[in-house]
Amino acid sequence: MDTFEQINTLEKAKKFFKPYTSYEDMPTRQMHLGQVPIPNHRKDTDETEEVWKYVIEECMPPIRLVTWKDIKPLMDNKEIMSWGGLDHNSYQYLKFLHEGWTEKCRPQHGMKGGSMDFMTVEGEYKTITTPLEITEEERKRFARMYGYQEGNQDYIDLLNGIMDESLQLEHENTIQSIYYHAAKAHWLINDIQNNGLWQPIQGLTHYTGNPGGKNSLSIHPGSMRSRSFQSMDYPDNTCLVTDYANCFPNHPRLSCEDITTYWFSLCSKDCRNISAIYTDQKKIEFSVPLQQGGGTDFRKYVYDFNKKVSLLCKKKPLNIYIGYDSSHDNIIHEVCEKSIYDSIERSKSKGVGEDYFNDYKIEVKLLDISKLKDYNRDYANQSTEFTYSRFLIPYLENYEGFSIFIDNDYIWKRTPLPFFYFLDPDNAVACVQYDFEHHDEVKMGGEKNVSYPKKLWSSMMIFNNGHEDCKKLTPEVVNTATGKYLHQFEWTDKISKIPHGKIATEGFETECLDSHHAVHYTRGGPWIKGMDCSNINMLEQYYKVKSTLPNKD
Repeated sequence: MDTFEQINTLEKAKKFFKPYTSYEDMPTRQMHLGQVPIPNHRKDTDETEEVWKYVIEECMPPIRLVTWKDIKPLMDNKEIMSWGGLDHNSYQYLKFLHEGWTEKCRPQHGMKGGSMDFMTVEGEYKTITTPLEITEEERKRFARMYGYQEGNQDYIDLLNGIMDESLQLEHENTIQSIYYHAAKAHWLINDIQNNGLWQPIQGLTHYTGNPGGKNSLSIHPGSMRSRSFQSMDYPDNTCLVTDYANCFPNHPRLSCEDITTYWFSLCSKDCRNISAIYTDQKKIEFSVPLQQGGGTDFRKYVYDFNKKVSLLCKKKPLNIYIGYDSSHDNIIHEVCEKSIYDSIERSKSKGVGEDYFNDYKIEVKLLDISKLKDYNRDYANQSTEFTYSRFLIPYLENYEGFSIFIDNDYIWKRTPLPFFYFLDPDNAVACVQYDFEHHDEVKMGGEKNVSYPKKLWSSMMIFNNGHEDCKKLTPEVVNTATGKYLHQFEWTDKISKIPHGKIATEGFETECLDSHHAVHYTRGGPWIKGMDCSNINMLEQYYKVKSTLPNKD
């Protein structure tokens, strides 16, 4: 790629840019459009502002400010392709999390530069891959990645094994980079939750012809930000979109002034100017100098955050508990468990380094009170055998590591692992914080459905088992405390929020969308003996998984 052309005068801008007609007619070279000062640092209007005004308002397609609530329906309806969320990233993250954390490069690291490294919980740098058996396919992939031309000496050396050491090093760097970016999502979600967006997410719509979606909304820079953005499901999170495909016709074209005003509203008070680069994607990428508060060298924050979470694991991988009730048709917990394993399997990446990630298996345990010697609570006033026993999980894990609890009437079509990203390591627990205004009068085949604050919050919880508040959940407390104390979280106010929109809650929703990870059958289902299920919605998700169980009618 040629070096950036410096567009510093209106005359020069008009040489390269013409009033907008089509994507095909846009220039293909990369150009730097200069820097514009924010209003309170502006003295006189300079020619750079005239360049921006001309290019943005006359020569580009509409640049629009859209929100996640504008984007999500288009993804659910397959009008634009999904960003994929954090499904496979969460699997890659949890593979190594309990073993160590992503770290800055050791001085002797062969890749140097922008590569990442891996530090074990013992505080030692580690190579996390095993020596690669380099196949011909792997050699050719490496050649394509680095632009080697067939017939050149480097290409010949690569195929003859002379460059195997470099290939091994590149492969290790790729695996460590994958883990870094998977870990980055956890830090990013927590940072956005606590501090808001630092900078806009910037995207480009275009026609694709892909059968999976009419259009594409691609994000750069910040593909991990877009995955996090999608997973967070915050309706008002914003995205700055260069809208070639006219996916958002009801949103006005932004003026040059609109764009700079929006940018400066998000950036630090230290920010004095904003720069713009026209890229070979045929869009403008805006940025703010790091030293002016448009961001920081955030890798250190990722390293420190990931270290904190890794050490909290106490070398134990995350596990999942499923509620078990002996009065329920045994098939329900088997269907729930099968849906978890199947959804995780579907989330596995098929890209570079799959052999180093795809051997990881989550342990799923049944919360069977008959096997809990320290649980002796009277069954009276319980809707299930695990109504209260779920709060024993931190104790059962010796108050170490992280565990997920799931009611047995959740059926998963997408992996539950990304939900772990929403747990702030300073909090005791994460859950979906439902705010339903009403409930059916009956549930579970005739049982009275009692309304109370924070109802359903405890149906799925991610425990930070070693947190001081989780240590309050001793067997004595779980055996004797009121339902209000336990289920309304009077034992902690350190609660992280999992997006409600990720769960299709039967009785409140009637349709399971692509964006839903699971269906929660809060009113019961065919596993409740004698229950009339004619009014229960979305049971096809349950029957679909049930049909895959061996030797089940």
